[in-house]
Amino acid sequence: MVKTMKWLIPALLVLMLQPAPAQDKIVEEYPEVFLRAAREQKSVIFVFCHANCGWCRLFDKYHASPDVKEILEKEYLISRIDISESESGKKLFEYYALPGVPAWMIYNSNRELIFNGKYPNGSLVGYPIEPVGMEIYLDAIRMTSSYINEDQLRMLGEKLVYIEGR
Repeated sequence: MVKTMKWLIPALLVLMLQPAPAQDKIVEEYPEVFLRAAREQKSVIFVFCHANCGWCRLFDKYHASPDVKEILEKEYLISRIDISESESGKKLFEYYALPGVPAWMIYNSNRELIFNGKYPNGSLVGYPIEPVGMEIYLDAIRMTSSYINEDQLRMLGEKLVYIEGR
């Protein structure tokens, strides 16, 4: 017993003195979004935007479209962060070193980043209108969704191209 105590106490002290893992900045700034996501068992799509950005307004229209909303709201909360109106949003935008807007990221309800909204080379997808960007967006939805089927994904892709007001 004494031999066990000799190594157990130092081991426990080492474990207790370890710093807690750093929490993601977006989790710190938007805890209410993650509480709701956990309660509703949904993932969160954060969209960084700016009031003067045409592509951002288009992404807003896309997410507000009844067809898109009906599909996405079953599994996702869409949280819009306007960097022109929110100082904390602007700081987050700078923290993540995002090169432009719109920028989007997907987190699960456990507060873990699932997809960062970037191409494999690190550049920003933005509004996913280009074929490769659209495929990345749809793959992100495909990988993070339990219920969205291929027909619905096809419709989401078509809406990206043919959203009203474009």
